[in-house]
Amino acid sequence: MNPSRFNAPTEKPIVAVFGSSTTQRTDPQWAVALELGEKLARQGFAVMNGGYAGSMEAVSEGARKAGGEVIGVTVSLFNFRSPNPHLTHREDTTTLLERLDYLVHVASAFVVLEGSVGTMAELFLTWNLLAVDGRPQAPLVCLGGPYEGFVRAATAPGLVLPELAKFVEIAKDPEDAVAKIASALKAVKR
Repeated sequence: MNPSRFNAPTEKPIVAVFGSSTTQRTDPQWAVALELGEKLARQGFAVMNGGYAGSMEAVSEGARKAGGEVIGVTVSLFNFRSPNPHLTHREDTTTLLERLDYLVHVASAFVVLEGSVGTMAELFLTWNLLAVDGRPQAPLVCLGGPYEGFVRAATAPGLVLPELAKFVEIAKDPEDAVAKIASALKAVKR
C-alpha cells in the first residue's frame, strides 16, 4: 500500500495510529496510547498519526520517550490547532481527504484506538482499501474494549460481509497490538 506518489520521511516501517483528539491525560485511553507509542518505537517502528492532541499526542509522546520517530500528518483545516510537541517530522496537507490518503498509503500497518467519527472514518477507509486489495498485506489492529463487539456488529447481516472481518484484528493491550503487527509484517517480507 505504498504508492510512489507519496514519500515516506523515514526508512523504518511506519505504523499509523488512529484515535481520538479529545483524549485527556487523565483518561485511561491516554495511558494505553502512551504505552503503544513506546512499544512501537522500541520494536523499531516509526509512528505516524494526525499530529494533534489527545490520543495522537499520547502515542507521539510514548514513541519519543523511547527514542522513536514520530510523523504528524496535519491539515490546513485545523490551522487553529497546534501540532503536538513530540513530532520529529510534520507533513501538512490541504484537506482531510488528502490527509487520510497520506496516512493510509504511507503506513505499513495500522492501529485503531478508541475514538469518534474521524477515527471510524480512518478505520473504515483502511479496512476498505485492504479488502479491495484482497489480502491483508498491511495489518489493521483495533485496540480497545469496544472493538470486538463493534466488528461483530459491523458484520451483522446487511452490513459488512462477514468474510471481510479477516482484515481486522483485535488486540487486548498495546503489547498484543505490537506483537500482531510485528508478526504480520515479518510474514509479508517472506
